[in-house]
Amino acid sequence: MTYGGYTYLEPNYKPTKKDFVVLFWMSGTKPIEVLAEAVAAESSVGTFTKIKTMNERVFKHYRAHVFEIKNVGNNAGFVKIAYPYEHFDAKNLVQFQASVLGNIFGMLELESLYICDIAFPQKYQKQFKGPVGMEKIRKYVGTDKTRRPHVGTIVKPKVGLTPKEFAQVAYDAWEGGLDLVKDDENLVDQQFCRWRQRFDETFKMLDKAEKETGEKKLYATNITDSSFERMIERLEYVAEHGAKMIMLDVYVLGMPAVKEMVELAHKRGLFVHAHRAGYAAWHRGIYGVSFQVLAKFYRMLGVDQLHVGTGVGKMDGSPFHIKRFAEVVRKYKLKECMFLGCLKQDWIKNLAPVFPVASGGLHPGLVEGVVEIFGNDVVIQAGGGVHGHPRGTRDGAKAMRAVAEGVAKGKNTKEIAKKNKALKEAIKKFGYIERKRVRETIAFFEDNIHILNRMVEKLGLEAIWDLERGIEPR
Repeated sequence: MTYGGYTYLEPNYKPTKKDFVVLFWMSGTKPIEVLAEAVAAESSVGTFTKIKTMNERVFKHYRAHVFEIKNVGNNAGFVKIAYPYEHFDAKNLVQFQASVLGNIFGMLELESLYICDIAFPQKYQKQFKGPVGMEKIRKYVGTDKTRRPHVGTIVKPKVGLTPKEFAQVAYDAWEGGLDLVKDDENLVDQQFCRWRQRFDETFKMLDKAEKETGEKKLYATNITDSSFERMIERLEYVAEHGAKMIMLDVYVLGMPAVKEMVELAHKRGLFVHAHRAGYAAWHRGIYGVSFQVLAKFYRMLGVDQLHVGTGVGKMDGSPFHIKRFAEVVRKYKLKECMFLGCLKQDWIKNLAPVFPVASGGLHPGLVEGVVEIFGNDVVIQAGGGVHGHPRGTRDGAKAMRAVAEGVAKGKNTKEIAKKNKALKEAIKKFGYIERKRVRETIAFFEDNIHILNRMVEKLGLEAIWDLERGIEPR
């Protein structure tokens, strides 16, 4: 077949070590081979018709290669396309996105288009300095030996508290045993809680909590803004006052801004906590991009902590899928898995592991499940699950710290609660999900992965989502 007078179908093509490989799901009004060539052409060197300006050099060296198609009916399927390294402006993330994640989503013949994964070549990865990372955060807080999960909270209500009220909530959380307190994603510099005053009041309370507990504490203050000048001013203020962490709403901020702010933060000795607010607009739906693609970008850009979902709680994502997202930011080698829509990916060593953050509807009764999914290398954040404790924030924090420490040592929540009143009251209010239940769910996927892979190849993208939600695939 040809698209615009040229063929991009090359079933015998073997991607090189320098190639970018993209796994697409697509369906439309034409045969899948035509759709695949249309996407390959539009995202590389072609257009809808043969052109006089095309020459052999351009077509040979810069075109995309459609090297694998898994048909799901005549007009739908999974497609792998390889792009040559030389096609891209190697130090320009925006140009890469405009090419591979851009114009193709508007093509008339497509009825769905979803980018399941991108495998980034190591040559491309080398331009990035990567995260300061999980181990440096552990060393600072003092958990590099114990390896327990970090526990944190988001001050609630999201907005409305005065700086002094906010700081008092933060103090109660730290005093109760939490490692991290953070702003919510939509709190920056509103009139009722000015950023600088909130930071000053909260940092005083952080200092007080550190002296009283003998532990290092972190405050992830949200500096996100549409103005670079204001963000830089806040970042410098944080560094000058001896704090150690900032927070960025990375998705809405955009990758170029994230890149600049992360690099500046690291130069000033600050860790970067990355909140993903807004990502689901990209991730959910038949036109979209999987979160794991974003997670890979953010690891290359160098964020140190990243929200990846929970697998339990209130956010979208099964335990098996969330486990993969955590592995994307923590591991150096990832295997291909069709059921998860994942490609093989090898990271270079300087792209250090990111500390994955589980946040969204969590409470002490879910900690066993979170640890089963993530292991102990996770930041467990509970907002309402801390502040909604019957005795308030401090006891909510005590409950979270106790269960995190106990579960990390192999104990179960009910066993820990026998000796911890705060945890016992939390379980009575919020309930409890045994680790065993989550383990069985993950084990089912692991034991049946070959069957699930074939099922997804036969039924398509929606089968992934149906299986993820426990629904029989249509």
